[in-house]
Amino acid sequence: MDIAPFRGLRYNLERLAAEGLQKPAAAVTAPPYDVLSPSEHAERLAASPYNITALTLGTTPGETSDYDARAAALDDWVEAGVLIEDPQPRIYAYTIDYALPTGEERRRFCGLLALGRIRPFADGIVLPHEQTFPKVVDDRVRLLDATRTHLESIALLYADRDGEIDQLLLTAADAPAAISVEAKPGEHHSLHPISDAATIGELQRLFTAQRPIIADGHHRYTMGVRYRDDRADTVPGCDWQLMTFANLYSDGLTILATHRLVKLHNLAATDALTLLRERLDEVGEGGAWDLCVETSESVTRFRFPESVRSTKRGVAGTSYSLLHTVVFDDWLRGHVPESGVSYYKESTGERVALERGDGDLLFRLQPVDRDEFQTVVQGHEVFPHKTTYFYPKLWSGLALWRLAAVDT
Repeated sequence: MDIAPFRGLRYNLERLAAEGLQKPAAAVTAPPYDVLSPSEHAERLAASPYNITALTLGTTPGETSDYDARAAALDDWVEAGVLIEDPQPRIYAYTIDYALPTGEERRRFCGLLALGRIRPFADGIVLPHEQTFPKVVDDRVRLLDATRTHLESIALLYADRDGEIDQLLLTAADAPAAISVEAKPGEHHSLHPISDAATIGELQRLFTAQRPIIADGHHRYTMGVRYRDDRADTVPGCDWQLMTFANLYSDGLTILATHRLVKLHNLAATDALTLLRERLDEVGEGGAWDLCVETSESVTRFRFPESVRSTKRGVAGTSYSLLHTVVFDDWLRGHVPESGVSYYKESTGERVALERGDGDLLFRLQPVDRDEFQTVVQGHEVFPHKTTYFYPKLWSGLALWRLAAVDT
């Protein structure tokens, strides 16, 4: 993987504070564009007319605003000095101090924000683990073509079991931050600039052995590939993209489970549970389990028997795939319509929804194993929809990058 420093386009927080904006970093930054509801988008715009969502989503919540208008707004912000460009190319150590959503335990994420060279998936350098949808990719392509700016970073995972890359980043993270924001109560995101040529060179060397996996941003990476193919002869820098890299094997990166709440069709929950008890191995308290099936009155833990697992290979043998292809599509065929499955990230109200009657059975799963994840993706397979939930999520508006020729 080729990486390179960049001249970041960053908010002029001193100017915004001088204009009376309270907590300017929090007012102008936001979660990634694709996780915001229209009401959350409106809240961000109300915090500041310069909020990054005015560029990533436009100024009309719930609608796709004119791409040229967003490009004009970006130019105006640069002209007015709201956004200023770094005087020299840098990369950044990106730290996030956060609490797990499942409890009070705190962790520290430390990643690398840099440019990454765009390569087609067929090259096997950058690897996907999810499918994409053409309409979403087209939206991002049109925005990039209008602004000629990468407004957000995508997230990728490298494999650094020995911690060589991480040690360099942790050392850099001891330096003062160029920007720091409390994204949510108790969760702090910071960028620590790295300008030292020797450190940058060593990181570039270490990354040449990496084949990173996209964690978040499949549509935006696919956008980058398509844009590069369309504009390679006319737009300098279009073969590079703003990327944040994190170590798949770092304790600072958390993988949480995504659970399934099922509304059964023409089948009682008790009957479905009886069927599962007949075909799965029930696990006692404290035992290792694959599925935890909950009703409003009971909690039962199961493992898939070897007779089921032994017939599957690769992604097909993972618990997430077995749940959909064997349990839903085979054993409970006709009783689990696609519209009857709701997805809940860990600790986001799944039990409350079950007790409220939004579903009949709650299927809890274990987080995807890191080695299993890497094996499946490097085997050029993708996981079922809503399998992986990497935490914490990146924050938008910390740094942007206007397309330009890249000196490697």
